[in-house]
Amino acid sequence: MIAGASAQTLQDLDAAVVAGTLSLRISALLAPSLDGRAPPLRATPERIHITGVKLLQDGSIQGHTGYLGAPYYRQPEGKQDYRGYASRPREELIQMVTGFHQQGLRVAIHGNGDAAIDDILEAFAAAQKANPRPDARHRLEHCQTAREDQLARMEQLGVSPSFFVGHVYYWGDRHRDIFLGPERAERISPLASALRHHLRFTVHNDTPVTPVNPLLLVWVAVNRVTSSGKVLGKREAISVMDALRSVTSEAAWQNFEEQDRGSLEPGKLADFVILDRNPLTVPPMAIRDVQVVETIIGGERVSAR
Repeated sequence: MIAGASAQTLQDLDAAVVAGTLSLRISALLAPSLDGRAPPLRATPERIHITGVKLLQDGSIQGHTGYLGAPYYRQPEGKQDYRGYASRPREELIQMVTGFHQQGLRVAIHGNGDAAIDDILEAFAAAQKANPRPDARHRLEHCQTAREDQLARMEQLGVSPSFFVGHVYYWGDRHRDIFLGPERAERISPLASALRHHLRFTVHNDTPVTPVNPLLLVWVAVNRVTSSGKVLGKREAISVMDALRSVTSEAAWQNFEEQDRGSLEPGKLADFVILDRNPLTVPPMAIRDVQVVETIIGGERVSAR
């Protein structure tokens, strides 16, 4: 997934596909500056699939730019009751989302802090009120500090979150001790709560913030272990099968690609990896050590260990 792709990025990817140097299939969310229109591409939609538009409504928790409903646990120097800030006023976000929604586009919006998530849900609700569209699959990106009431509203609105669950490992200790405090940090990326609300969700890394490693995401979702080896938010851990779905079939569904990818079934694209061990049967803490032996795309081997 390429999020917020510019015209130049799409043209470069297109050239690589046509030249035969890029074998991966690309799903892309457009930068808002393109106004919902991708440049002409030579590659087929099967190779480069435009799945919507990407917006941002706040920054990052660790950068003190995530927009929180309550102040940061430890205040930045010189600040008092600091909660971060929104990227734009809520009314401006509503106007943008409503416009893209009326074009028939799927909208994915970056929101780490719960105050930013409030803005995003208000925008999705306003867009649907102005122009009801079933199964829009609008996406809430990162969704780190979603509250229980916000998960309930996502269920009501049909919003699908994509959780930055890798942060439990990479930033969990600092979220607990510096940015959010113990109580809020226990709930970052609340996967189990999302399942209880019948939400279909994905988990992701955010390169270059964190490396691309889907099996590490599965490991984090199942074990909730930080980089210091401590468990953070065990109640939000999910099963191995649910974690695997969140990086395969649910990812395809979220991008309107479930008809031809995301699972191994007759008639779908033969895109898959062969692993050296079964992540469903190894001890949960060993999932991160499972290795990819071969990568197959379109039925052809593109890499092998």
